[in-house]
Amino acid sequence: MAKRKKLLSLIFVLVIAAILALYWAAHQKILSGNFDRLTVSGMDGTTIQVIKESAEIEKIISSINESPRNFIYNAGFTYDHLPHGILTFENNTEKVQIGFIITNGNTLTKHWEIETEFLFENTSD
Repeated sequence: MAKRKKLLSLIFVLVIAAILALYWAAHQKILSGNFDRLTVSGMDGTTIQVIKESAEIEKIISSINESPRNFIYNAGFTYDHLPHGILTFENNTEKVQIGFIITNGNTLTKHWEIETEFLFENTSD
């Protein structure tokens, strides 16, 4: 009887630990830092838009960090058929790039599709 209680207690603790780890991963910040430039590029490398206003960049970072996320199992070629682009966040010491799907504006990381719904206008013309 004591072995059964120990086993059930161990299983309970492991389940709680797994749930807490998943909750933490789903709410962890994707981006942090102060960036002074955001370059939105298309899949062929063309610049779609450049944002230098810090308030707008902070709003975009906040949207990336706080929007709902879907776990994606990345076995390769998941989004290769969709037009995608790159968000490049820059400051004097750091450069961070994150992918996004141009058609629906969702942001892509290694394991998450974040429902940001960014629609950037082409201002490079």
